[in-house]
Amino acid sequence: MSIRSESKGVVFWTTFDNVSKRNAITNKMYDELCTALDSANSNDDILFTVFTGAGDFYSSGNYFSREELNAKTYSAKTDDEGGFSRVLRRLIYHRKVLIGLVNGPAIGFACTTLGLFDYVVCSDSAYFLTPFVSLGISPEGTSSVVFQRVMGISNANEMLLFNEIMTAKQALERGFVSQVIPKDEFIKKSAELIEKLSQLPKHSLLASRELIRNWKRRREMKSIHNEESDVVKELLDDPRTIALMKNKFGKNKL
Repeated sequence: MSIRSESKGVVFWTTFDNVSKRNAITNKMYDELCTALDSANSNDDILFTVFTGAGDFYSSGNYFSREELNAKTYSAKTDDEGGFSRVLRRLIYHRKVLIGLVNGPAIGFACTTLGLFDYVVCSDSAYFLTPFVSLGISPEGTSSVVFQRVMGISNANEMLLFNEIMTAKQALERGFVSQVIPKDEFIKKSAELIEKLSQLPKHSLLASRELIRNWKRRREMKSIHNEESDVVKELLDDPRTIALMKNKFGKNKL
């Protein structure tokens, strides 16, 4: 289980590859994501940083093991220097064009962080889920603000407060993704899309992105993340949250 990364021309490919666990993200994988994002950011040849998943899932989000829950070490994942926060800060300050090729379901962190991407397409087998409240925690990944900006307050609250699944069709209608590709054509069509985008002039594309993803937005997103993290940390110390998470994940590993 790992993050697979490789550069091909102007594209840096980053793949969630933990197929047996539905591409759940381990601590090791968070470290690998940081390394991948740093590598893409520092490579002058790279124009696009592309995220996708191996197998049928994009990613089922955070990996919680029985041992972590019983030892209560999972709370360290939300620490300022924990993998989760380090990855999120790198996404906020990333200088390349971030593209999500969502090949299947995206849950939790894997879903919320898509709101920070520049362009997202998905398979018709994908769905989007943020089950934070049901686990006794609260929205993260800047979703508390970004989701309502993208899809409106009611649709955002349906996901963030009431834990409802958003289908691929709904994601398209709500502006969360730009297009939906049939599952059996997804690999081929998404590769063709990346190839087409790769023909754009690099200097003007990056300059245009910088106008959109400027320092004011980065500062705002970091502030939102910090505020969300404070609430998550507080809730993770609540006995009611601990009981909910142990009931969900404590008997078996994901």
